[in-house]
Amino acid sequence: MASDEFDIISRFFNSGEIAFPIPELGLGIGDDCALLRPAPGMQLAMSMDILQEGVHFIPDADPYLLGKRTLLVNLSDLAAMGARPLCFTLGLCLPAADENWLGEFSKGLAQVAREHNCPLIGGDLSASSPVHGSKTLCVQVHGELPVGSGLRRSGARVGDLVFVTGSLGDAAAGLQVLSNLGKESLSVEHRGALIDAFFVPESRIEAGLLLRDLATSCIDLSDGLASDLGHILRASAVGASIDLDTLPLSVALRAAHSDAQQRHLAISGGDDYELCFTLSPENEQAMRTGLGTIGVPVTRIGVITQGTQLQWRELGEPIALEASGYKHFRASAENLIQEAG
Repeated sequence: MASDEFDIISRFFNSGEIAFPIPELGLGIGDDCALLRPAPGMQLAMSMDILQEGVHFIPDADPYLLGKRTLLVNLSDLAAMGARPLCFTLGLCLPAADENWLGEFSKGLAQVAREHNCPLIGGDLSASSPVHGSKTLCVQVHGELPVGSGLRRSGARVGDLVFVTGSLGDAAAGLQVLSNLGKESLSVEHRGALIDAFFVPESRIEAGLLLRDLATSCIDLSDGLASDLGHILRASAVGASIDLDTLPLSVALRAAHSDAQQRHLAISGGDDYELCFTLSPENEQAMRTGLGTIGVPVTRIGVITQGTQLQWRELGEPIALEASGYKHFRASAENLIQEAG
């Protein structure tokens, strides 16, 4: 039985499966700080996300899948910057030291860490408040990329084309399935595909590395297409025209929802962790060839325009469409339902 914080760290988070050595790591778990030594000519990229039970994942979520999700959604930020993962730190606030939960969670975390050669190098562990008693998971990822490089939100130019990787809306539909919101008629295959989309989003690290020399701007789709593309438009002081007919939708999503609900989840659902990026038309073929070699599907969904408006089009004609994404500090239950549609 886990006896205290240090015993938990030693047994579940300081093994060679998850805290393995890499050349850039001078000192790992065990001291007040970890020490990194980036290669000459490289700069660090750092990002942190907090996942709160009841806000970002449902209570009683499978701990193994949750472990995978916890690191994958953070690595997505490195992908959007075009950075190679180096390592990560982990903060856990838990209501109890449940050994089964800790064991499965650390296994899921370790699998993603190994797949991306991104070891755990430190962190913190605490008991959660007895008033709330929920789990809080916090990861800070560290990556590297050449000095002076890196994808930004602020580089989109008028005439650039807008693309997304993968398919949209599946994760939000998966949250509906997990929340038992009337999807019992779905086949086992489609239910599984949507749940996997929520818990185990596709890693786009390799796509981000390839796009670093081609794209003019990039963002990962965590809060929904409408919201996240809006960040690019504001940072770049441009507008966009998006063709709704071109949005990539999976077979599972089409089986789960009507056309209107598919569209809603694709543009507002959130949690897809695909990349939305812009590039000049002359780089389109090089981009398609590169992503094709690593097996990443990509779809052109629109074009960057003058002004600052995000315009939606259907069958070539502009339409009025109210669309938003995830809103922080909105009531937790409302957010979960909004994300799920």
